[in-house]
Amino acid sequence: MSDLNLGPPQQSSPLKSILIAIIILAAVAAAVFYFTPRKTAELSVPKVQLYAAHTTTAAQRGSFNLVGSLGESENDLYVVATVNIKNNLPIPIYLDNITATYTTPQDTVLEARAPSATDLARLEEIFPALTPLMTMPLSLSEGIPAKSTVQGTVLLHFPGLTDQTWKERKSTTLTFNYIHQTPQTVPIP
Repeated sequence: MSDLNLGPPQQSSPLKSILIAIIILAAVAAAVFYFTPRKTAELSVPKVQLYAAHTTTAAQRGSFNLVGSLGESENDLYVVATVNIKNNLPIPIYLDNITATYTTPQDTVLEARAPSATDLARLEEIFPALTPLMTMPLSLSEGIPAKSTVQGTVLLHFPGLTDQTWKERKSTTLTFNYIHQTPQTVPIP
């Protein structure tokens, strides 16, 4: 005859179940950490070209011409940066705008924004020397496909600067503002 057991059934320790749950959660967290990209995109600026425009204007129509007046002159520096954008995400990314920050040796900051496609066409009409520099303009309206790399050129206009002031700069950065991701900044060499 078997022993009569009238007490409650003996329970096993919940420690084994807790350890299994912790191991499964740690494995899931490690997989998410490993497979999720740390950055939206990898950015680089392999090449920079400069076009310094010096414009001199005579007296305007309808105004008085003073004898000995030289008119007005203006310096404009156009920086053409070739950029590589490698999308690390499994979805396309879209650019909202591209801006640049130029810092002088005296810590004065100048900002520039990449022109739209229509403004770029007008600038190339005004300054035909920009056309060979802008071989493949980066389009803001097209997205960068998932897990792919795009290369293009970005035009930046810094009024009042010359080739020499560009060489004497403290720093220059290029900021890519995305529509649904956080902005990213890369230095311009």
